[in-house]
Amino acid sequence: MTSPAPIDDLPDYASLGLPTERDGLEQFDHLQAYRRLGPIYQLGFRGERHVVIAGMEANEAAWRNPDQWSYHDALVPFREIMGPTHVTQLDREPHRRKRRNLRNGFAMSAVVRHLPVIDEVLREAYARHLDQPVRLHDFFMTALTQANSRTVLHCGLDAVALAHFIVFEEEFISGTILGEARHAHYARPAFVAHREFVFGFLRELVSRRLAGQRCPDSFQEMIDDRRERGEPLEVEELVPEAYLLLMAGTGNTAKMLNCGLQHLLANPGWLGPLEEELAGYRIERLVGGMGAFPRLRATLMEMERMFPAAPVLSRVVEEPFEFHGHRLPRGTRVLHLQTLPHFLDEVYADPYRFDPSRWMDREYPKKAHGTFGGSTHICLGMNLVRLHTPVAVANLLRDHRVSLGGEPEILVNLNYGVPQAAHLTARWSRRDLTTGMAPPAPVAQS
Repeated sequence: MTSPAPIDDLPDYASLGLPTERDGLEQFDHLQAYRRLGPIYQLGFRGERHVVIAGMEANEAAWRNPDQWSYHDALVPFREIMGPTHVTQLDREPHRRKRRNLRNGFAMSAVVRHLPVIDEVLREAYARHLDQPVRLHDFFMTALTQANSRTVLHCGLDAVALAHFIVFEEEFISGTILGEARHAHYARPAFVAHREFVFGFLRELVSRRLAGQRCPDSFQEMIDDRRERGEPLEVEELVPEAYLLLMAGTGNTAKMLNCGLQHLLANPGWLGPLEEELAGYRIERLVGGMGAFPRLRATLMEMERMFPAAPVLSRVVEEPFEFHGHRLPRGTRVLHLQTLPHFLDEVYADPYRFDPSRWMDREYPKKAHGTFGGSTHICLGMNLVRLHTPVAVANLLRDHRVSLGGEPEILVNLNYGVPQAAHLTARWSRRDLTTGMAPPAPVAQS
């Protein structure tokens, strides 16, 4: 039996002579490296040696045993900003306990009841912006946050509070991938002011709830469930959980819709039949699932595939394990390319083409779809994303005719922390639901 090789013997990305930067950002051609070096290789990244694991084999190995990773070491910025009990940086039993405590806020059975209100909020948002240029990412992030503030966490955000929360979320997430430069990023007075407002607002909300105020939302169900199980209820632990309910994933969902709509609207052969299907959209038909809307489901799966929010996850090995003939010791820094299978032509034919039809009457291996990660650390907000996106797309396309401005094409990427979204400007006009026609929509100006 062959002994596993040390990671010092791994092939090195540097040997390929491939690019390491584009437009001033750290970017690597991981797909080419995977083809030439295999599913494991080493990479110099921000002054440290990292092991890269990629492909469906890597997803299987990474998700098989979540206890082999130290999220506490890999996701330090979340602990620095959100506190020591934040779910994304907990390991083992503390993480499992936290997920149990959060399940009444994020389980599909808990959030699906909010669909009618989500639908109402999106319809109202589209109506407010008729026949005017709109930056798509900003629009969706605002509308989805408003939907959350009326469903999973009732909190009555006014325009000022809403702006604080949205800017804080965007600035916080953008800082998590900056390495040591994040400290200066988070120390900026403007960011500190947003942070103080956000956590002060939520601290007051949580204090009122613990003092007896009740609201018909998911946060209340989380509190009630903990009380019934004898779990402690502490303000400083509940504050970041309230933040998760309100904001987690809104920016990433907005980016995915922003990117995906550009490609969808440029595909008339698919768009036409999708609009016909959505003529029959009513929120009551979506409550039981997407069986009545196969083209909508296929569209959203393709958006998830091509525009994942986190193409690469940073990990640190806690329990040594073997992968592809190499032993990864404790403390090894790993970049897990969880979405690289999205762009392997042996899995998805012509993978860089936006083709929702690939999802019609076909399923792909679970390990080939890494948008939300896997195992017990799977994205907590996945169910909310999969409620928000069909409602957003269905209401837009059923009721409106949409045109886009002339911003540059949005490209997919496979790099750690590289933003997916270029800002697109859109304009929509009301569609006559009796004829399916709309007045000519002027092209939005960039």
